[in-house]
Amino acid sequence: MKQVLQNLKTGRISVEEVPRPLVRPGRVLVRNQYSVISTGTEGGTVKLGQMSLLGKARARPEQVRKVINVVRTEGLLTAYQAATRTLSMPIPMGYSCAGRVVEAGEGVGAFKPGDLVACGGGGMAVHAEYVLVPKNLCVRIPPDVDLRLAAFTTLGAIALQSLRVARVGLGDKVVVIGLGLVGLLTADLLAAAGCLTLGIDTDPGRVGLAEERGMGPALTRGVDNLKERVLAFSEGRGADAVIITASSDNNDPVALAGELARHKGRVVVVGRTEINAPRDTYLFKELELCTSLAYGPGTGDPAYEEKGLDYPAAYVRWTENRNMAAFLDQLSQGRLRTGSFITHELPLVEAARAYDVITGQSREPHIAVLLSYPETAASESGRVALKAPAASPRPTSGTVRIGVLGAGGFATNFMIPTLSGLKGVELAGIASATGVRAGALGRKYGFSYCASSPMEVIEDPDLDAVFILTRHDTHAAYAVEALRRGRHVFVEKPLAMTLSELDSVVDARRETGLQAMVGFNRPFAALSGRLREFVAGRAQPMAIHYLANVGYRPPEAWIHDPVQGGGVIVGEACHFIDYCLWLTGSEPVEVQAWAMAGDASGLIPEDNVQVHLRFADGSLATVAYLSCGDPSPGRERIEVLAEGGLAVLVDFRDLVLNREGKKKRHRLRVIPDKGYAAEVETFIRAIRGEDASSGLFDRQVLSMRTTLLAVESMRQGRPMRVAHDIASSGAGKRTP
Repeated sequence: MKQVLQNLKTGRISVEEVPRPLVRPGRVLVRNQYSVISTGTEGGTVKLGQMSLLGKARARPEQVRKVINVVRTEGLLTAYQAATRTLSMPIPMGYSCAGRVVEAGEGVGAFKPGDLVACGGGGMAVHAEYVLVPKNLCVRIPPDVDLRLAAFTTLGAIALQSLRVARVGLGDKVVVIGLGLVGLLTADLLAAAGCLTLGIDTDPGRVGLAEERGMGPALTRGVDNLKERVLAFSEGRGADAVIITASSDNNDPVALAGELARHKGRVVVVGRTEINAPRDTYLFKELELCTSLAYGPGTGDPAYEEKGLDYPAAYVRWTENRNMAAFLDQLSQGRLRTGSFITHELPLVEAARAYDVITGQSREPHIAVLLSYPETAASESGRVALKAPAASPRPTSGTVRIGVLGAGGFATNFMIPTLSGLKGVELAGIASATGVRAGALGRKYGFSYCASSPMEVIEDPDLDAVFILTRHDTHAAYAVEALRRGRHVFVEKPLAMTLSELDSVVDARRETGLQAMVGFNRPFAALSGRLREFVAGRAQPMAIHYLANVGYRPPEAWIHDPVQGGGVIVGEACHFIDYCLWLTGSEPVEVQAWAMAGDASGLIPEDNVQVHLRFADGSLATVAYLSCGDPSPGRERIEVLAEGGLAVLVDFRDLVLNREGKKKRHRLRVIPDKGYAAEVETFIRAIRGEDASSGLFDRQVLSMRTTLLAVESMRQGRPMRVAHDIASSGAGKRTP
């Protein structure tokens, strides 16, 4: 199918061929018929992409701070490479569309194939021939509403939510600052609600277009005598409410709104503008300053948008979905003039020209620009060829043909660049949920095809191995599917989220005799080898303290989701538990874990955990996984004490070895080496039969079993005997 994408590095808009989305539970697959380009949001995104690197940095200081943190912990080169890859990744454009339902996923009972629906959501209701949208962001279109107008539903819901925040009613005098598309929709809804409106914009052209389309009085900022005109409009009192839909990099709209509002009036900010209210104006007029977020309650809540959980109407009357439906009701009753705002309608293939219009490059007067999707035979394939097939489908002798599942940050920044640099490896297929990232990475690194369905890759008979880099809850199932189809598997941690899943992978690997590896990369790091040499040949037990200072993550982060992420112990601390098993070379006999006690400060107990391990050779290890500290000085610190020696390894870039009063230091000065390349090379050699990697997978499985028991220990509040409790406990059972 065709989709509009933007290259954030250059700002270029293009229409690319990408795989059709794969239907998933709770989602609705829709064949688009119309979509609306948002002049403000999308226009701003295009302009950002056209800026220089310095301009982008100034416009997005929060991203600069993230890069600085990466520089501190990972090194300048790693930070530069990650930033470059992020900028080169295409961005899906659009968030308001209308079309016909093709298929409804499991758990979607409200829609069936053939239904006409309006859709919303950034990254979901995009400019593409097919879109996959969560059920709470889809609304059925009344039969008497033109699909062209229904495509405005998301933008209309944004405007409608600002009215609800402003609490306006019949007869109120309302000023709208900013006469772009959302501003005009806001004024139109105000009129339908019985309010009197006056519009203000800095662009005389917009003011003229607004008046031509029957909005009512509109004034040009800096030309008309605003204060006097607003006082006359409001019978000398000032506006009951001022709604700001303008975009600005300063607080001028907020300052102006304060001057125009009446005593005890309300100011609502919708547009992206600096919110820095003049103290005296807002204080002495006792003004109420509010912000209006997107389409209404539910915005940004994964439980509502992604999982489909609704808010009871008795407590939250107007959610995103109900605001969208209310806008469609107004269209159905003929109370809005939305159709008069359409100045351009272009087919999807002319999307680049459409963006030239909204960014002003074509110098055409405009308000709303509509993209149409002609009823042609759009590609319904979930697979797109990226290069011509070779004359022989099988690679040359010794070449390992690889498929990749997942195109997230880890795949983008670490695994795929590592794979692309290996000799004797052919990158065949790559799959991701939307297909957009898979297509971008596939083109960049020379994959043969991209897909939206993981099974497209797993079932490829010409593959030798599959790299599974998807969300945690899919790892075990995909590994079993790939092994049973004769593919070697590399699985990013965790290998599984329950003991039953773990056993299913172990059984499949044993039955097939194929190679399997878990992405526990740290033992392969360059300085890890020197650390192990330091404790090699010991006759006494050792003590290990592993500090993972990971930094705070909000409760809604996907790693905390018990279904998708599995929590931080299963999802991340397994790395460090495995490292302790590798370093001691001994089997764990007991594990106990404690979570920090939570309080009202926002501390997440499960993000602050200590895991104690006791090994068969008498060694002890403590893994402290903590999010309550500052990660900028360093994220990982390993201290090892054995036979009169002390070793300290920091972030896998600085190792200090102390023994008998002598100190030896090893430091990587460019970038830390966490072992990704050596890990993958070991796996590829094992596939070729050059390296049996004896015992490696068995240790990794034992690490996962120990990790699952650590979770159970934390739940039960007691130590777990590894050999006994693996069989007898409920470790690894998912909680709802």
